[in-house]
Amino acid sequence: MLIRRTAYARSGLVGNPSDIFGGKVISLLFDAFRAHATVYESPRLIVVPSARDRTTFDDAESLIRYRRRFGYYGGIRLIEALIVRLHHYCRTRGIDLPQRNFTVEYRSDIPFGVGLGGSSAIITAVFLALMDFYELTDADIPKPEQPAIVLETETEELGITAGPQDRVIAVYGGVVAMDFSGAARNGGRHGDYRPLPPELLPPLFVAYDERLSKSSGAVHNAMRYRAAIEHDPAVLDAMAGKAALVEEAVAALLAGRRDQLGPIMDRDFDLRRSVYDLPADQVRMIDIARRHGSHAKFAGSGGAAIGTCEDDAHLDRITRAYAEAGISVVPVRVARHPPGAGP
Repeated sequence: MLIRRTAYARSGLVGNPSDIFGGKVISLLFDAFRAHATVYESPRLIVVPSARDRTTFDDAESLIRYRRRFGYYGGIRLIEALIVRLHHYCRTRGIDLPQRNFTVEYRSDIPFGVGLGGSSAIITAVFLALMDFYELTDADIPKPEQPAIVLETETEELGITAGPQDRVIAVYGGVVAMDFSGAARNGGRHGDYRPLPPELLPPLFVAYDERLSKSSGAVHNAMRYRAAIEHDPAVLDAMAGKAALVEEAVAALLAGRRDQLGPIMDRDFDLRRSVYDLPADQVRMIDIARRHGSHAKFAGSGGAAIGTCEDDAHLDRITRAYAEAGISVVPVRVARHPPGAGP
């Protein structure tokens, strides 16, 4: 039997990356890009390479172009690390997994390294497929703990600096407000997660530039050092300010005042700029949006922005402006349900 699961691209909406600092965020999944995983029983355990795992090239220029687009690590290490972490979780909780081997295949069209949660989507799609393969349910692994397994795949197994936001929204789907300030009350395993109706949001778009592809780890490592080691008040105040904006945004959306979300996103970005040394080519994405009547902020660690638009005509004007700068735009259609069976 073939088991197919899908996970989607994600964008932070307000508050990111305060999740790394025990803050609060609102994130959403959107269906323009996705990662697919297929799992089926086989005599041996096999992780099949995808287009992101090439090791042979026609020449040096081909290798350079490929690595500039996909980086130096593909999806195989993510999947292998997930298998290790899932088995570790089950062993520590007395969950006996069937002694059956399987083959994993995956593919993803989520733009690499622009802050749209591509790595988390790959891991989550495989994780959900393995849940089905092993016949595990939310009773075996409570849903709030599932994102922690995905996160620890990267942080504990691979040593990647990452926050919980991407993994929570990948598992839950839709739009979710997350509060990580009181994780201790959940045994330190997870924050508090509140799904929000996507209909509350104004029209949104995501702009992304694959030329800006880079790992987010270095950016977050430096900021974590300033917060955890140096106790830099500027960073701590900025992250507290971002968390407060999340509360303001949730209240506005629930009250039907979606027009207030855009200005909140502007303030969110301004807080980020106050403490991060942001590259000019990334800031340009925000400037283009603002010059054309949009409110915008980074979708993740840079390389992509999420912004508001009034209607289709406004989106067309924004899209043309970005195109002149070589930047792509997609409308946001919220992936309303948790990732389900793929095609």
